[in-house]
Amino acid sequence: MTDPTDETSIPPQFERAYECETPQSRALADRARSVMPGGDTRSVTYHRPYPSYVESASGAWLQTVDGETLLDALNNYTQGVLGHAPEPVTEAVCARFRAGNGIAAPTEPAVELAEHLVDRVPSIQQIRFCNSGTEATMNAVRAAMAWTGEERICKIDGGYHGTHDVVEVGVAGGGREHKGIPRTAERRVQTVTYNDPEQLKATFEAVGDELACLILEPILGVGGMIPPTDGFLQTARDVTADADVPLIFDEVMSFRLAPGGAQERYGIEPDLTALGKLIGGGLPIGAVGGSEPLMEQFHPETGAIDHSGTFNANPATMTGGLTTLEELDASSIKELNRRGDWLRERLQQIGDEFQQPVTITGEGSLFQVHFTDGPIRNRRSSTAGDPPSKTLFHAMRREGVVIAPRAMGNLSTAMDDDDVEAIATAFRRALETLD
Repeated sequence: MTDPTDETSIPPQFERAYECETPQSRALADRARSVMPGGDTRSVTYHRPYPSYVESASGAWLQTVDGETLLDALNNYTQGVLGHAPEPVTEAVCARFRAGNGIAAPTEPAVELAEHLVDRVPSIQQIRFCNSGTEATMNAVRAAMAWTGEERICKIDGGYHGTHDVVEVGVAGGGREHKGIPRTAERRVQTVTYNDPEQLKATFEAVGDELACLILEPILGVGGMIPPTDGFLQTARDVTADADVPLIFDEVMSFRLAPGGAQERYGIEPDLTALGKLIGGGLPIGAVGGSEPLMEQFHPETGAIDHSGTFNANPATMTGGLTTLEELDASSIKELNRRGDWLRERLQQIGDEFQQPVTITGEGSLFQVHFTDGPIRNRRSSTAGDPPSKTLFHAMRREGVVIAPRAMGNLSTAMDDDDVEAIATAFRRALETLD
């Protein structure tokens, strides 16, 4: 019998069925374990008993080495907003790569993507490129530290901002996430509860003058894809402005919600913005942008921060990112959000029909399934990643739809209404097997 307290466990019947359906993935996983710890090199893609291996992907669909065709409602954790191998992006990236990519010099595609983002996001006056969302938030925090002269940060309990030390405090618990993070990092972090404006005010009244920044996701992602309640983001803007502390928005996942990201959707302008995922056109990318005085910290002659990287602003990534953003215009985002709104409403209707409580959260094209009654306002009321989520992941997969093991999903522009309906149908059938 499955231990309900074991977050890695799934019902035996699901595990047996999965192993029977994925023999080639199992063989590859066995090979991988001999050369990679646990058989994988990205923690979030690992799941019990082993992850499936994907052979190819096109549009909204994945082809596994086991001959399965699966509807992708995960899209590389929101990166694949246009789906897989979109033709305009693929052609642009390949053409640029043939023209040379590993160049120790700036190239015009970086200027073009920077200009596009500055035009698209009013709060961004200047921008620096890096290679991941982790690097983006790390450099945003560094810019804030250099600007203020302080080393403590304030972040949201349950907020995930990548894998550098200070932001890996207060993600799933009160302290550091694992023993690879030094204990001293905990002393540099003040956490506050998402959607609790009064606590946020009290925190800044008490220690605001000791803080380098407040960093938050406009929508709490890993913590449960939870939108902000009325007034919370405005409170964050007000208290940081009053304390002269930079406000950093981590829009690595939420940038898809409007042409100018969640900050446009909610009407709040941060001082710094961290970007990643979709702005690279399917290639590794990160970016930090913001007001000119803050971004001047990166100036190679007069700034306080040395920022480099072998693949920063490589032209193939810049070209892919620019092409992606040109495709992801306001009308495309409006239609994508319409489908997402419909899907969340439909999933909630289906969940209400079953005895086990279900609450759907999200915004625009993002959604999360919680196995609890609402409301879901913060990490403590969220069930993202709890054992029922992992079981739902396997049940949905058996119905031909891929979501995250923490029961999160998102849509791409490669999907049509029939694909979105297929996700809802798979959800109903999955719940029937769990009920």
